[in-house]
Amino acid sequence: MKSILNYRLSLFCIFCFSLFSCHEGTTTTEPPYEGPPKGHIITVERAQEMYDSYSQRRVSIIKKYEDSIKPTPESFGATRYAEFDLATIKQYIAFIEHEANRAKVDVSTLRFYLSNYPNSNKYPNGDAVKYPRQNSIFVVPTMDHNGKNVGFSIEELEGKYTAVPIRKRDGGNNDKNGVVNEASFLSSNTTTLQVNTTSLILNDGTIMPPPILGSDDFGDNN
Repeated sequence: MKSILNYRLSLFCIFCFSLFSCHEGTTTTEPPYEGPPKGHIITVERAQEMYDSYSQRRVSIIKKYEDSIKPTPESFGATRYAEFDLATIKQYIAFIEHEANRAKVDVSTLRFYLSNYPNSNKYPNGDAVKYPRQNSIFVVPTMDHNGKNVGFSIEELEGKYTAVPIRKRDGGNNDKNGVVNEASFLSSNTTTLQVNTTSLILNDGTIMPPPILGSDDFGDNN
């Protein structure tokens, strides 16, 4: 009887150990929560002050200019924000980290450029302009290059991936790390983006206005 009990106890222990091992193998470890980014979170009151300052010092100038070059029955609505859903942001971060890893570089920062959609319904290549004349932003990842942060894209040639600064090519040669030397950042020269080049620039989120969706978080869209 004692031997049977010991046998059953052994089987039970083996079962528990197997169950624990399987559970342990499928557990994913999340990075530890470190709280808010130090020095980068502002109060709602400060955000309101900054929003109001933009309303007073920029919005009226934009409206006056746009209304003067293309009068419409309704006054021009200056862009107040751009937004992306959280899933898109997470996917974008995973994408640029993946591409940077293939080129063996680290993403240093995300650089947010203020921009403006052209006064046209189409780009030269035929793509539709999403919000003609409206201000927007686009996001450029940067890498360290000779002690400076520079925006970059990824070029692939015969299976080799290289991080290329987004600059006008000025006869620069590859350095010892395979990174192309650069000049005049973000020039109008379009030869940077060629076949087998992967752009890492994020844009085409939702901006407001247009359309007028009601009041935003801080004001009345004026």
